[in-house]
Order: sequence, then C-alpha cells, then structure tokens
Amino acid sequence: HNFYLCQWQRSKQVKIIYLLYRWLAAILFLAVLSCSLLDIGRSDSEHYENHYAKWWIYLTHWGLLACTLQAWLAAWIVTTGLMVDRDDFEIQRQAKTSRLHKLYWVLYTLATVYSFIITICYWTIVHNPEINKLDAVNLMVHVLNSVLMLIDLAIVGQPIRLSHAYWTTGIGVVYAIFTGIYFLAGGTNRRNDVSIYPLLDWSRPGKAIVISACGILFVFIVHLVVFCMYRLRVCLYTKVCVWSRNRRMKKMSTLGRTLSSLEDAQKENFLGPSTIIDVKM
Repeated sequence: HNFYLCQWQRSKQVKIIYLLYRWLAAILFLAVLSCSLLDIGRSDSEHYENHYAKWWIYLTHWGLLACTLQAWLAAWIVTTGLMVDRDDFEIQRQAKTSRLHKLYWVLYTLATVYSFIITICYWTIVHNPEINKLDAVNLMVHVLNSVLMLIDLAIVGQPIRLSHAYWTTGIGVVYAIFTGIYFLAGGTNRRNDVSIYPLLDWSRPGKAIVISACGILFVFIVHLVVFCMYRLRVCLYTKVCVWSRNRRMKKMSTLGRTLSSLEDAQKENFLGPSTIIDVKM
C-alpha cells in the first residue's frame, strides 16, 4: 500500500509537495486540537464545574484526536520515506506493512469516517442555536475537520477497506458503552446535564439502546460511502493517469517499430531536423 505516496503522482519517490501537504495538515489539526482544548476562539465564556476535565467525553473530541494523531503519523511516515536512499525506499515501500503503518491505517480510517459522522450528526441533530454558539471553535471541530479529511481522502495513496468496517463500528459500540457507564457513574456533560448528548439519554435505557443501535448502523453506512468515494478516486486515477501513461507508451512502441523497419538512410531522413514526433510526456 502506498503510505508514502500521493494517489495522483506518477513518480515512485516521495514528492516534496506531498511532504509539505502532510506537514501542513498535521500542523492544522494540532492547531484545531489546541483551540478546542483551550477554548481559543470560543465566544461562549460560560464555564461550569470541571469544564476542561470533561473535554474527553464528547465523540467530537474523540474524532478530532484521531484526526490529529493520524495526520502526525502520516507526516512522519512520508518524511522517513524521503530520508532513505532511492533503492532502499523501493524495498521499504514494497515491504510488508509495519506496525506503524497499521496504526496509521486504523487511525486514518477512523478519522475519515468519524469526521463525516460528527459533522452530519452535529448539524442535523445536536446543534442548538440557543446553546451552541457559531464561533471559530465550533466551526473548526464540526466543519473544518470534515473538509480536511475529505481533501485527504481525495489525495492519499492508501486504500479504504470495506472489510475494516469493524474498526469504525467497533468504536461506535465502545462509545455507546462508555456513555452508559459514564451515566451510571453519575457523570454529567459540561452543562451538568445527565446525558452527554440529549438524544443519548440513559435515564431512558430502552430509547438509548435503540439510538445506539441506529447510530452503529449509520456508522457502517458512512463507512460504505467513504469506501465508494475511495473506489471513485481509484477509478478516476485509472481513467486519467494510467490511460495517459499507456497512451504515451503505445506511441513510443509505435515509433520504435517504425524505426526498426527503416533502413539506416531512411532513419536519418525520418529523424531529420524537420521531423516532428508527438510523444508528449
């Protein structure tokens, strides 16, 4: 799998522009994470007890943490690919997936799927204009996260596997169980409400279980959509880049056969100053 390369590049070596993109994405996600943790850019200054300690209970922040970790792992992986010798890099690129690559792959899949889930669910179900202010932090963690991961999905070289849906649905199960345990332990959200999210209220366990089951099904549906987007990326790459490369190779092959069939004198005339050969690279 091409953990080092962009989907759209023709070279089999790390491109500087792709490396710069990877570090830019990593820095952006770290900045968003810092703003979210420290409330930098938040217009609502009303804080309840243990406001910062409760940051980690929200699914939004789980997703943001996954986005940040995968971005920094990606930047490191691509950097290591640039630092090795050309021959060693080719061996490294084709070698069996390492534990670091597997960790990145898991985090990347989780971050991509959950960034879209968080954005969709927040703006359709959770957002309340009277409570949730439309400030910079809100937009960064509920809009910018999806925009950055959508760009990433369109660029990166590694695949999204449908068989890896157990990663994403598994996290959905873990979060549902966590919210139930948190409720039983007497935990509250930042506004001291008994439920982290109004829709997932474990004081009504029957409804909470149904909502959790529907949520996990929705996770699988989004994973399926993300897989289809990945397949579309590969299809476009095949249509545009592979077709173009095959066309150039066909031209070169035709030219080679033409030259081999000519006598030496004919070759000199054929390749004279006035000859124009259309073999655009």
